[in-house]
Amino acid sequence: MTRLSTTSTSTNSKAKPWHYHITIDLLFLILANSVFHPWITMVFYLCLASVHKHREPLAYYTLCYTAFLAIVEVCIWANHRITYGPHRKVVWENEVIVITGGGTGLGRVLSQMFLRKGAKVAVLDVRQPDEEAMEEMERWDLQWEVVDVSSKKQVEEAVEKVIEQFGSPTILINNAATNVRGLPLLATPTKTTTLSAEQASSTLTINALGHFNTLSVLLPYLTSSKTGAHIVTISSILAHLAPASLSDYTASKAAVSSLHHTLCNELRSHPDRSVFAKVKTLLVEPGQLDTQLFADKTTVPFYAHFFGPVLEAKDIAKEIVRRIERGDGGAIRLPFYAKFMPYFGVMPGTVQLAFRWFSGIDGAMLPVAK
Repeated sequence: MTRLSTTSTSTNSKAKPWHYHITIDLLFLILANSVFHPWITMVFYLCLASVHKHREPLAYYTLCYTAFLAIVEVCIWANHRITYGPHRKVVWENEVIVITGGGTGLGRVLSQMFLRKGAKVAVLDVRQPDEEAMEEMERWDLQWEVVDVSSKKQVEEAVEKVIEQFGSPTILINNAATNVRGLPLLATPTKTTTLSAEQASSTLTINALGHFNTLSVLLPYLTSSKTGAHIVTISSILAHLAPASLSDYTASKAAVSSLHHTLCNELRSHPDRSVFAKVKTLLVEPGQLDTQLFADKTTVPFYAHFFGPVLEAKDIAKEIVRRIERGDGGAIRLPFYAKFMPYFGVMPGTVQLAFRWFSGIDGAMLPVAK
């Protein structure tokens, strides 16, 4: 099998120092697979029992703790199944995947991972395919369409070509997004260039309206698929945080997150109950990725990486592929702190202010020269 390269997806290909990998996410991962894992604590109890100490208080408390963890796991599983419905069976050779913005970054990594799985992949991107993509199209079931997703007509024409070559799409990855401008609404001595209405309109058109266009064209095919379908919305955790100087970007991401939730509710309330059972929805709200979107545009305190590490695109892509392969829906929020950000707005104002000061989020965007 031909090896696919992902060297162009990261903004930093240099080897990272060992301490770069020591983060709060690593610590919680260790805890989740040790003292907070019911199978591990059960093994500890069995070890005590093997040396005839099962009647001692330590063994008793260990068994109770294990039972508590097991109940929590079952409740989490039951809640997820009720919320998102049963799994659908995914056979990669039968999947036709449409990825918007698949030319670079996360979209590019996803397309390459899907190709490795044996799926048929159609990339919709404003960029022309590069040399690497041309080679991939010769070796794999990859179709590349130059499309501006803000134009519904262009999306319709591209989807017609995809259906002609691969068949009806079964997975939609709404990933296309424009570059981050990082311009404030209010001028300051250090940031004199402000965001214009035209620039904001451009960002919202590409980042948000593009999702409406692709859904408008592809939903009839996805909901009528006999094997089921997946709709993946790539948003951002910044939709919940709204940092300074990112009003157009955060507004667009808040819009697509809201669009995703509305779509989920419409599928759930559809008169044909089989539609909700077959069509899985997956919302992806990651923290900062090591792609060109924010490259060289932000600065954060020296300790920020420990609490909110910059993610590699392949890590998010692996989790997306894993969820789809399981035939599951839900939400993916990484790194660890991102899981709590949907609740950020209900925290006391002083707590929110303390978090913003500690993270340096409102001063992260560097000034943009005229």
